Amino acid sequence: MSETNIAVMLFIAFFVLSGCSSIVASTKNIPKNKFPTKVLIEKFSPLETTIGKVYVKKLESEPQKSGAMLIEDGSYALLHRASLARMAEKSIDIQTYIYKNDVASRILMHEIWTAANRGVKIRILIDDNGLDSDFSDVIALDNHPNISVKIFNPYKNRIKFFRYPEMIYDFGRINKRMHNKMFIVDDIALIIGGRNIADDYFDNNFNVNFSDTDVFFLGKIAQEATKSFDEYWNFHRSIPASFLPSKSKMKKYLKNYPKYITKIEGSKKDWEIYNEAIEKFIFKYKNHQNIIYWGNAKLIADSPEKIEKKIQNPLSEALKKIWQNVTDSIYISSAYFVPGKKGVKYFKMAIDKGINISILTNSLSSTDALVVYSAWERYRDDFVKMGVNVYEYKRNEGKIKIRGRISSGASLHSKTIVFDDKITWVGSFNLDPRSEGINTEVVAIFDNADFAKETKKLMQIDMQKSWHLVLKNHKVVWEGNEDGKLVCETHSPDTSFFVRMINFLAKIFPESQI
Repeated sequence: MSETNIAVMLFIAFFVLSGCSSIVASTKNIPKNKFPTKVLIEKFSPLETTIGKVYVKKLESEPQKSGAMLIEDGSYALLHRASLARMAEKSIDIQTYIYKNDVASRILMHEIWTAANRGVKIRILIDDNGLDSDFSDVIALDNHPNISVKIFNPYKNRIKFFRYPEMIYDFGRINKRMHNKMFIVDDIALIIGGRNIADDYFDNNFNVNFSDTDVFFLGKIAQEATKSFDEYWNFHRSIPASFLPSKSKMKKYLKNYPKYITKIEGSKKDWEIYNEAIEKFIFKYKNHQNIIYWGNAKLIADSPEKIEKKIQNPLSEALKKIWQNVTDSIYISSAYFVPGKKGVKYFKMAIDKGINISILTNSLSSTDALVVYSAWERYRDDFVKMGVNVYEYKRNEGKIKIRGRISSGASLHSKTIVFDDKITWVGSFNLDPRSEGINTEVVAIFDNADFAKETKKLMQIDMQKSWHLVLKNHKVVWEGNEDGKLVCETHSPDTSFFVRMINFLAKIFPESQI
């Protein structure tokens, strides 16, 4: 067979295979009767639900205020979500950038499935770029009469190999992702922060786990979150999971179902410990035993239209407004920190006003996005010389014990800011060009001094355990405590020459696309 014939056959095979495993990327031109709304949530009073009744007096007397609990530990972050799902009576809305079919996700989806069996209406919206699954689990969830799953801004081709050419010819659309993360229950409870749904966000990965911050809110802000979720859910680039090629996936899922169950079953004692933890959480919540801070909370979210056209960025505007009114201090924990020239000006203005600024971001050894660190490196030394307290997260400090074994380390994933020991900013928004101009994001802004101080205290603990970048003989060096001794490094600690070389070469990537 000639090379020409082989090329023609491969060309035909490409289109046949991609055509058989493709979905639409928009529902604009599809009649509504082709995908009728499966999950309808009837109107209800959030204050009359189990979760709402516990704090009904406070929520009724001060309807404009919200309560907040800080969640830093990954295992507790999963426990909070699972417990809220178990208490749910009316609805659960989940919005996430990453969803992996792993142990933590299956445990959470077990609670979701059980809630759906009780009649709770559930909607799950997943960005397609972060959907790490063979789709069988997603299709299985969507097949439940009370669960509806949608995929945001999907690749048309479901075979991953064929996605690469799609990335090239449709880069303008594919490059823009939904980075929002929210977990909303009964229109009264909201968990918001940087955590996606996967083992490594819940301290359950033997390799690297993400150190992150979530906040559990009660009250008015949860309704604001539902409104934002609805906007994304009804957007024409949110595609029903029922459109996914499903027959072969379902056969595979049913065939491997016993294996999936075995993976999450564990021992009888493990499940007893898990159920006891949830029961304890629910008991403490119902008996007002948690520390809850009350204050004005506001949700700021991008419109989903941001992935299609240039529109005003409400998060940048809100950040700018708060920044201009700061008088004393700014504490920042940002996994991906690339301030840009415009950002540098704002930091310089604040420093000139005498404002104390401390920043914690990833080190070269802890980052999971090397190109982002290479971009941050362009500004790093200037920030230190400017007078900013700069800290870089130590990968080794994040080691945790998982089922008797020690994990390899951790990467910072938090996106939190505390202004003047009074206002806390938490959500999915990184201080980088991608969050500002490319991806969609969501944050909560909370006005409560005690909560802000508690959040800042946790940030300071992380900073104390991190590398502190300081000037010595007009050169930036890394200082840190290693086994009780002060250590000074003249280049990125805990990295090889090869990693530092790759980091240097990564500077060719345009900052605007990082």
